[in-house]
Amino acid sequence: MRIPFTDLSPAPLMPEAGIFAPRIPAPLVFAALATLCGGFAVWVAQVYYSPLSAALHEGGPVEVASAVLWGLCAIMVIYFAPGRVFGSQWQILALFLLLFSREMDFDKRFLDEGILQLRLYSGDAPYWQKIVGLVVILMVLAVAWRLCRRNLPVLWAEVRHGAAWAWCSCGALGLLVVAKSLDGIGRKLADFGLTLDPQTVATAMIYEELFELFAVVVIVWAISLLEARVRRDHLAGSHL
Repeated sequence: MRIPFTDLSPAPLMPEAGIFAPRIPAPLVFAALATLCGGFAVWVAQVYYSPLSAALHEGGPVEVASAVLWGLCAIMVIYFAPGRVFGSQWQILALFLLLFSREMDFDKRFLDEGILQLRLYSGDAPYWQKIVGLVVILMVLAVAWRLCRRNLPVLWAEVRHGAAWAWCSCGALGLLVVAKSLDGIGRKLADFGLTLDPQTVATAMIYEELFELFAVVVIVWAISLLEARVRRDHLAGSHL
């Protein structure tokens, strides 16, 4: 049986996964903390912001919680499998760092235009910004390619075997796809001659941000469930 942090069988990963076992809480503690973090962010948004959409803008509690949890995902894979994510499975760590950077709006914060904006490359932006933008785009393409080639087949095989972490990963991916489809839905439909009322657009924005937050919480659960299974397999093997 293969797992997404390695190209080999689980056995080479098991000793590494157990290195920190005596010194850190059980993996599911991370999942519980992520759930509390997400729930707290939604509670703050409901109690201290009116209307609720005011809490979903840049710097709001929901966006901050999402960024923190993507960063937690990166920390977790480094903690649980450093040899893999700094080696043959570097795309896993790169994915979480890219998502963290996106949630923090690093491209808009440090560049004159967004990385995917054509104006960045055709306008008067400094050359170093154009180079940075191209490097990031190439990195995203490389990460996507490696995920599709090396990790997606493993994920699908685990889904067919009913692995909880794999189903969590698919659920999170579905939430992200839905959230992306809701992003700027008013502008997207306007291109087809359809006009949505402002209230509908505001509601769509609320669901978009909440789906993104729920997705990263589920990803934390997926990582935790996978690590818990690796530890169980390691302990079972040590008793043989």
